[in-house]
Amino acid sequence: MPLSLREDSHAVASSVATLFTLVIILLLLQASVIGTIPAKQYEAERLTSLEAIAAFDRLRSMSSVIAVENGQFTVNIPLGTAAVSPFALASQGTLRFDPEEVAKADASFRFVPRLFDARLTKVDQDIILAIDSSGSMTWNDPTRLRIAGAKDYVTHLSLPDRIAIVDFDSDAHLTKANVGQAIHHLYSPSHYGVPSYTEVNTDLDTIDQSGATNYGAALQVANDELITYGDQSHAWAIILLTDGENTCCPDGATSNALALAQANRAKASGITIFTIGLGPDVDPTLLTQIAQTTGGTYYAAPNAEAIKFIYFEISMRFKGFITCGTLTAANPIGGSLSLSLGNRQYPSQTVRMESSGIAVAQVDGSLIHQGLPVRLEPSALGSGTLRLTLLTFVGPAFTATGSQYEFLTARFLGASTDDTIIVRPNLGNQSGEVGNISAFIEFWGDQGFATPGAVAAIQAALGQASDRLDWGEANMTAKQPTLAKFNTDSAMSQLAAAALEVETQSQNGNIEPALANATKNDILRIGCQLDQWQNWYNGITFTIQSPNAAAWATWFNETFRPFGLPIAYGVAGNQVLLTIRAIDRFVVDERVIALSFD
Repeated sequence: MPLSLREDSHAVASSVATLFTLVIILLLLQASVIGTIPAKQYEAERLTSLEAIAAFDRLRSMSSVIAVENGQFTVNIPLGTAAVSPFALASQGTLRFDPEEVAKADASFRFVPRLFDARLTKVDQDIILAIDSSGSMTWNDPTRLRIAGAKDYVTHLSLPDRIAIVDFDSDAHLTKANVGQAIHHLYSPSHYGVPSYTEVNTDLDTIDQSGATNYGAALQVANDELITYGDQSHAWAIILLTDGENTCCPDGATSNALALAQANRAKASGITIFTIGLGPDVDPTLLTQIAQTTGGTYYAAPNAEAIKFIYFEISMRFKGFITCGTLTAANPIGGSLSLSLGNRQYPSQTVRMESSGIAVAQVDGSLIHQGLPVRLEPSALGSGTLRLTLLTFVGPAFTATGSQYEFLTARFLGASTDDTIIVRPNLGNQSGEVGNISAFIEFWGDQGFATPGAVAAIQAALGQASDRLDWGEANMTAKQPTLAKFNTDSAMSQLAAAALEVETQSQNGNIEPALANATKNDILRIGCQLDQWQNWYNGITFTIQSPNAAAWATWFNETFRPFGLPIAYGVAGNQVLLTIRAIDRFVVDERVIALSFD
């Protein structure tokens, strides 16, 4: 008898339960796998980033040492990170080579090639006088001699010189905004010699004695004025006068940081800052650093009576200036290779070979992983030898995107070496030369070629120059090149004053033209020797155009400050200027590397 079919509800329930269980297990398994993906992706991307940096390191180091013509090597560069799971996506990156960036950086220094190609000239100036109006001026300058000295400076201006005044205490303002009137800029009437500079004196009269001190704000206002309205054919300068430390803020640190930042900005913008510290309560270290960063000088004024003479000495740098046909030698640092890693978990970053160094940039900042291939060898005299390897990369432009590897082949095309001794004249010898000029003019004066009054006037300035040069040589012997720079600057001003005195006495008929010409030519010759000394002190400047400019400044400070040589750096936007001073010898090994991609 055939069996009849019947419904088995328990079996169905059992099958459904089994399927449900399998689905749950599958979901749990998938969840457990997917849950680990971010951590695995993070680690994989981190390793890719390290591998990419290592690849750039190898390119830089091998390019610096390979010396066989047409010798080559290959670097394997990861573009991105492959997916770590079927449930994940790859992280792609982009590798670019731009051979056109060959002029974005250079290393340069100045020198005097022809010591007899000299002249005395006026330098047109855009000048900002930043004057402290804090309450302490009530007792440090009760008779307002700082205002009288500033007015005396104005008398040395002539068309087309331009001037503006900054009044600063707790904050800073251009005059006459400090008294609630319209701002007087560099281009305002009577601030550029048309019809005269008389309005500047009324601006100076508005400066009072009240409040605290904030010369960080003063420098910011002065920089803003020059960068916005400055005439690029003029020399740009700021003279900052203060009688105290920054007291505007709880500990002064905010204004100190602002002051140093503005000094760096001034250097990068071609602005020279001269600082004057009145009395014993100033911060000479900070004021010196501000001035030296920009190539300027710090002057200590023991009392208010000294301010007038300091203003006069600074004015002589522009009214009478010895020029010597100074030239600049420059070496380009070029070729840009960059890898942008579009990471999903690990921070996205860009590794960039620039200016022969390696920069790593992320959203939260950048750092210089490897700086310039440079070596500094300090000497026993407080100066040093700088050796630099410049890497120039050439080849066709290239862009690749993906998560795979790219094989980059570097081929050595050639190298050249430039070994330059940067001459540093002996300041003691120059002092002796100045003494010879003084004796020369005295001898011919005794023969009737110049009046006693003319001889005495010229010898007074020459004697001041000689004394400062002797002082400078003593500082060099003591391994204090920064102090010697102060002495040399002062000697240059006195030589310019002596040359102008010769011209004045000649025009007044107090010295024979032939003797006047011979004397002035000798003064200019020594001036060019001292100009070369200043070029030696100013050293080597690296100008780098980079989106990582601030990181380059940090690297420079950390790398070279421990050597003890004077250094300076300035940052403005994407440009950074890095200077190592007091360099006796500059050795540049330039290597040209051709890049190709397989």
